[in-house]
Amino acid sequence: MIDGQKTDTRKDRKAIASLVTPLGEGGIGKILVSGWNALGIVGKVFQGKGIADLTEAASQRLYYGHIEERGQKIDEVIVHVIKQEDSFTGEDVVEVNCHGGIRVLMRIYECMQSAGAEGAPWNSLVSQSFEHARIDFVQREALQEIVHARTRLGVKVLLDQYAGALSGVLKQGLEIIEEIGHFFREGEICHNDTCVSFLTKLVRGLLETASFGMALTMPQVLVILGKPNVGKSTLINAILGEERMLVHHEPGTTRDYVSEFISVDGIPFELVDTAGIREAGDELEALSIDITQEQLRRADKVIAVFDNSRPFDKEDDEILRTLHAWLLPEAPGDAPQRESVHAIIPVMNKCDLPAILDKSRVESMIQQPASFLSALNKDGLGDLNKKLVQEFATVYKPMRPVVFNKRQYQLFTKADSLVKKGKEHLIIKHKTDEALYVIDGLKKIFTACLRGQE
Repeated sequence: MIDGQKTDTRKDRKAIASLVTPLGEGGIGKILVSGWNALGIVGKVFQGKGIADLTEAASQRLYYGHIEERGQKIDEVIVHVIKQEDSFTGEDVVEVNCHGGIRVLMRIYECMQSAGAEGAPWNSLVSQSFEHARIDFVQREALQEIVHARTRLGVKVLLDQYAGALSGVLKQGLEIIEEIGHFFREGEICHNDTCVSFLTKLVRGLLETASFGMALTMPQVLVILGKPNVGKSTLINAILGEERMLVHHEPGTTRDYVSEFISVDGIPFELVDTAGIREAGDELEALSIDITQEQLRRADKVIAVFDNSRPFDKEDDEILRTLHAWLLPEAPGDAPQRESVHAIIPVMNKCDLPAILDKSRVESMIQQPASFLSALNKDGLGDLNKKLVQEFATVYKPMRPVVFNKRQYQLFTKADSLVKKGKEHLIIKHKTDEALYVIDGLKKIFTACLRGQE
């Protein structure tokens, strides 16, 4: 406070300039300057048509002109002015739209810094928006994830969460929590059974979306496992639709792992081809098998490939034992690391040849029905794709609230546990102290989700 008045802390911070289009030979490039003095900074290097002073510009207006430095024209631009009250960041914003060549874009970016802005990554703009309460933390997370989304479905879901789909449900939940708390604190009449039932369904409903949402933002690792020459690389080529992998008839040709990203019904996966599991013939082969084990440890799902045209042998048995060990808890007393119902997908390859393999032996040990296909002829891939996404509700309704990262998932897991343990207290009037403990805990969790605390 100075002379009884608040100081404007915004003036202590420099405006930031950020490249918001990727570098490349695109048609249009965009640089965004945000800060209390953004108009003045851009005005130092902008010569506009019909406007002498950019600080006098109207909000939500476009202005044509040139960016100049020391009397030299760098590029013709269209400037979009957005005043503080209308802007996404909560500060005055100037969008400079120029030609998209790398040299032009970087030259103008450097001009903005010379004029007084501080160069910053695009997510600094998101931080400004959060600091000025233009968005909550869930919306901030969604916006940060959008640029990394690998599928259209992922972008669509995250845009909805940025628009408030998940935040709106959280705020609704907080209102219910407050209503239940008011009942216990004031002793007023409340349909507590209804409120608690709604809250329980809300929390569990959000948790049920987590596997889908997190698969969109953190693609599952899908490892192809099988003995040499079983057709792993051919299968990956069939899935990818092109010849990206090395395919050879000599067993053991693949000595390293290769990964590619794929999309199945909008769900992204990191598809990993490995050297497989077998007895090592030399030091190099032993190293490649170690790499396979390393990739298997980080796998979320495994496509276990077996040769339909050859009898079951000790190498197939080694594959099954490896998969069994992969499903086990990492330490005594731990829960299983993966749900076997979705984690392993057995595949009988080379079904264009006479069937010799005893499939029942494989299916009984993995406890899953096998997919039958010919990777060479690209037959049977549809059934495999269905199994890859069977755990996800890929039919997405617009503005559906979705939990999409580990932080949110862990918070709602705590909320679910708290509701389960305290449900009885929340519907019995004389259990006031116990009920208020649950209510306060739930309020902290919901608030943490919206504000960003852990």
